[in-house]
Amino acid sequence: MTRLSYALRKHPAMHLAAIVIGVLAGVLLLLLLTRQVTKKPSVEAIVPSVGAPGEILTVRGDFFGNERASSYVEFCGNRITESGYVLWKNDEIKITIPVNAEDGLVYVVTRGGKSNPQFFVNGLAIPVSAPDDKTLTVPVITEVLPENPSIGQVITIMGKNFGNSKENSAVYFSCREQNSQAQNFTDLNSTENSATRTESDDAFFQLASKQEGFILPSDDDFDFEYWSETEIRVRVPDGAQNGSLFIATENGQTAMYPLTIRKRIGEKNFKTRHRYLVQVEANISSIKGANGSAITLHFPHPAAYSQQTQVSISESIPAPALLNYRGTSIFQSILNLNSPKANSSEGNFNAKQTFVIERSSAETKINRDYVHAFNEKNRMLYRMYTRADEIIPANADEIAELLPNIVLKVTNPYRRAELIFDYMTENFKLDERDRRQLREPLDLIKRKRGDAYDFAVVYTALLRTAGIPARMLSGVLVNADKRTRNHWWSEFYLEDFGWVPVDAALGAGMEFEQFQNERHPPRYYFGNIDAQHIAFSLNQNVIKPSALNSNIVRIPHSFAAQSVWEESPAEIESYSSHWSVPIVLGIY
Repeated sequence: MTRLSYALRKHPAMHLAAIVIGVLAGVLLLLLLTRQVTKKPSVEAIVPSVGAPGEILTVRGDFFGNERASSYVEFCGNRITESGYVLWKNDEIKITIPVNAEDGLVYVVTRGGKSNPQFFVNGLAIPVSAPDDKTLTVPVITEVLPENPSIGQVITIMGKNFGNSKENSAVYFSCREQNSQAQNFTDLNSTENSATRTESDDAFFQLASKQEGFILPSDDDFDFEYWSETEIRVRVPDGAQNGSLFIATENGQTAMYPLTIRKRIGEKNFKTRHRYLVQVEANISSIKGANGSAITLHFPHPAAYSQQTQVSISESIPAPALLNYRGTSIFQSILNLNSPKANSSEGNFNAKQTFVIERSSAETKINRDYVHAFNEKNRMLYRMYTRADEIIPANADEIAELLPNIVLKVTNPYRRAELIFDYMTENFKLDERDRRQLREPLDLIKRKRGDAYDFAVVYTALLRTAGIPARMLSGVLVNADKRTRNHWWSEFYLEDFGWVPVDAALGAGMEFEQFQNERHPPRYYFGNIDAQHIAFSLNQNVIKPSALNSNIVRIPHSFAAQSVWEESPAEIESYSSHWSVPIVLGIY
């Protein structure tokens, strides 16, 4: 030891080297200790989970670090900028909700990794509290013009206390003729097909909407034009019938205002009605990845429209992270490696949701001589449903070449739609089994064979190319024994009339078990649809991913047409998923 001390004093270079080695050893030790104590951040909650731009949002959890340094908060797909941080502590972060905030996932990202997510909703659309004395602000209708509008025509509703913006207010139109309000439901579980039950007979009916017998204007049809305190301009929605309309706001509702629909072109009648109890289920298994990572599932909701006026959720297992987000419910599976139901490398998750759906048949009677070409070609409905999109290849070469050979010189939209239906059902053969292999629906034109999906896509594409607004519906077909299968059909829109249903696959002779008292020939499915169709999508539902750089799963050729079904972060290495065809638990 004495010699080493002497050498260090004798030789300055050795002395300097010893100092450098000591410093390096200390830095290395510090790095090792820091590496050992750095843990992946964990987010327990965000407060508020529903907020507005400019408000302070608090993120609570652990392992954020006492200083932000290079760490950051990922807010609905975007990083919070430097000026957005109010406080950063190891167990709490405060940020200012950015101006461009949207609905989505919130993460904390540090050197230790990316936290589990929490869901945030922009609450600007949530109305402010109503004044205590609502008697002064109850809405009142004084006049509706024109007095006898047709379906799709803009009406002007004048009065007071409607509110400066629509927000959660609504306009309701009668969807059943006044003399048929008391129509009974067919009970298919009875030994007699004609047996009926009333709401008082079964608590199941308590799940129905309080506004039974009325329908709302459709966002899918772009029905709302203008809303102010004293004036509303809205189009008469598809499915509206002679009867009444009223306005409901947070301060109450107006008296019923009589309304008679002009039906020069024809009429649509809603006859047979059933209530279905339908369950959607998804199973996620063999999840591998970092502890706390989340898989997000978008459960599609059945569509609410003129043939499905009542849709409600009766049960969700487990409780979803968000019950209603752009026509879906959001469920999250967070990988918990400490759970007794998961081992060190994998986990499982099962979610199910049950819906109550009131479904009606629709039968049209149309005077083709009064049908005219679309006049309002600047109307958003016309522009939306005559263009090509991700699913419907309108104006594709195969479609453009085939169409003139079918419609010839006919210009009447109804007659054109009928000619296309006749051509397809006479010249194309139906594959009873849904195809599994990857094949373009347009192959139907070349192969002369296809499944129900191919028939619906090609029929809809031919209509759009012919200048007729059309859409493809996705859902399930219910057999008499309650078994279901994925199914697809179409609707085309006539100005001053509304949507006309068509099922080209059933028109081509596709077999399914019809209810005993509702037998229909193939030709029935041009202009009519039975109550055994349950729609989940009226068109494609485009959903924005909830987080930045998510891995997205799409499920084409399924019972719902939506752009996102599953999302997972990079920390999820792999997993397996299975979505069951919706099952019918009961028919009432």
